[in-house]
Amino acid sequence: MIRKAEHKDIEAIMEIVHEAQLSLRELGIDQWQDGYPSDYIISEDIDNGVGYLLINDNNNIVGYAAIVLSGEETYSQLAPSAWHTPEEYVVVHRLCVSTSKCRCGAATRLMRYAADVARDNGIYSFRIDTHRGNIRMLSMLSKFDFSYCGIIYYTSGERLAYDLDLHSSKIL
Repeated sequence: MIRKAEHKDIEAIMEIVHEAQLSLRELGIDQWQDGYPSDYIISEDIDNGVGYLLINDNNNIVGYAAIVLSGEETYSQLAPSAWHTPEEYVVVHRLCVSTSKCRCGAATRLMRYAADVARDNGIYSFRIDTHRGNIRMLSMLSKFDFSYCGIIYYTSGERLAYDLDLHSSKIL
């Protein structure tokens, strides 16, 4: 089951975030090694109604994602022609899954849910970015046929930006 996150869930979300930070550190990349995402950021996601939880059959939180329909300012660093999809899009940030649920489809379920949320809102463009060393995310983006669009820059460093046309996607 996927549901909106609530403030009472922050502690459990942060446990998953910390697992993800450790996993990224083990990959030897600096993504999420600077305290991001913090409980304050997660709280803002909840306040903005964009935080979503993946809940297992035992009613435990096993995944988190911010599913945003209002865009991402940083993506304007790329020329409009760099993107393969229309301007109105869904973006997923802070996607993380409990290490006990890695490689069992949990991240895929959250990504499919994001695509469904977009379609339900008449949006058929999906954009996302990741660190060039995040091989797990890059593999998932390849599996879903996301297209590389260019490099964007956050204060924490460069990220590779991708998009997907939800009209033609047979997977999401």
